Amino acid sequence: MKRLIKQALAAPLALTVVLSFASSAGAAAPGWTKSAKLYEVRTWAGQVGVGHGDGALAEATFYHPKSAVALANGKLLVADSSNHGLRTLDADRSAFYAGYWLGEDEAGNPIGGLNDDSADRAAFASPAGLAVDAKGNVYVADSGNHAIRKIAPDGTVTTLAGSGIFGSDDGKGADAKFFSPSDVAVDSKGNVYVADTLNHLIRKIAPNGTVTTLNAPSTRVIEYVPGAVEDAGDFLDGAISSAKFNEPSGLAVDAKDNLYVSDRGNQRIRYVDFAAGQVSTVAGGGSYDGPNAYFVQGDYADGAAAESRFNSPEGLDVTEDGAIVIADSLNHVVRLLKDGRVTTIAGVPTEPGSFNGVTSFAQFNRPTDVVALADGRLAIVDEHGNKVRILQKYAAPAKLPANQGLAVLLDGKLVPTEVPAQLKSGAVLLPVRDVGKALGYQVGYDQKTGEALLTKNGTVYAIAEGKDTVKKTVSGASAALKLNAKTVSINGRMFIPVRFFADESGLDIQWDAAAKTVVIRNKQF
Repeated sequence: MKRLIKQALAAPLALTVVLSFASSAGAAAPGWTKSAKLYEVRTWAGQVGVGHGDGALAEATFYHPKSAVALANGKLLVADSSNHGLRTLDADRSAFYAGYWLGEDEAGNPIGGLNDDSADRAAFASPAGLAVDAKGNVYVADSGNHAIRKIAPDGTVTTLAGSGIFGSDDGKGADAKFFSPSDVAVDSKGNVYVADTLNHLIRKIAPNGTVTTLNAPSTRVIEYVPGAVEDAGDFLDGAISSAKFNEPSGLAVDAKDNLYVSDRGNQRIRYVDFAAGQVSTVAGGGSYDGPNAYFVQGDYADGAAAESRFNSPEGLDVTEDGAIVIADSLNHVVRLLKDGRVTTIAGVPTEPGSFNGVTSFAQFNRPTDVVALADGRLAIVDEHGNKVRILQKYAAPAKLPANQGLAVLLDGKLVPTEVPAQLKSGAVLLPVRDVGKALGYQVGYDQKTGEALLTKNGTVYAIAEGKDTVKKTVSGASAALKLNAKTVSINGRMFIPVRFFADESGLDIQWDAAAKTVVIRNKQF
């Protein structure tokens, strides 16, 4: 459970991601589990291109970051997988945490290794999932080494279980074996759970270091080409000891010390209820396309949990209100499971990309982990985007002028108005001139008709007082369009609805009722 020790990110100033950290005590449920419309996605650190540079956030580079977890000191720890190291992010910088740089091979790829030592001399190979216990110990699913590593608060790195040789043996320490473990999670009793991905197993490491296997191994064999066979994962709900998985890749412990599992190859989110002794499917579905299919066919669908569909779900986390947030990697989106329904809270489904923006227009390139932060923000590890992204509430000035009344923000900046905005029939209205200036229209006036004119890029809008329609003229062809509220005249000024013209300009517009603020933003930035 990534929230045993949590991290808080403070509000941004203007349009930058300004981060500070606070205690998680009394943390409220994040607002985006109810609605993400007032939120947006920005880049915390990283570039589209690969690298391993630390320093200022705008200059930091990663190479296929895989996972993250919040540390007790308020920093975010990131598994920089293809760089074979661990990095931290704070409000200002990226910094080294653990993993000796062994150089690059002939192809220019970083070299991994296996070595226990101090943080600056220890070596990893494709580190993946991360977890932190109540004592501040960090656990690492060291995927390429088929091992689970432990980093003590003093920075000493040891191998908790595994030896660098793949296998599926239970046992203690080096006697236990794993096969490309992808994630780890720690419960309140100090048990470490492992998503032993290519063994298709969920493993448990007790506080005394003993490794046991919780579920049944898959016995399914597929013929992937004529005459050639290979082991593959399988699917079965029911008693934990007989349940089957296909490449489990993400883990999260809930408040009851039960376990959520991203079952990547089965395109499902599973739940391990230890008290009941049962494994069940809580979201997703689908079937194998014939007996020789490696995986259930991935798909995309929101809706009732049983009808929802995923495509290679990976990292996941549990929020304060019990919602499950999921990195749906090959759909390139972030999903939410709450109250029996699955919704998409960020990303453009099935369309990879790198744009920041409002949640429904921001793009990811194979997101593989999510961390619900204590102040209600969400850190998103964008593996093939080589970035760590942040979902946060809309940018706003640190302080609005006193007695502002209704505020209108455009891309985080206050829209100056000659007179205060008006709220009429549930719509926010501003003077014609202020709307035109803010949204880039040329403002005019038709002496004959008494209509106000807004012109941009050859399109003319003719607006009359007291009407709920506007005449739009493009290349000589006119059409009457419905406004979302009637225009009104107050003290000789015509007020028009902001929403209509923001929509016409291709902008996103939302109403923050609690702050009495109209939020207008470019959809991508």
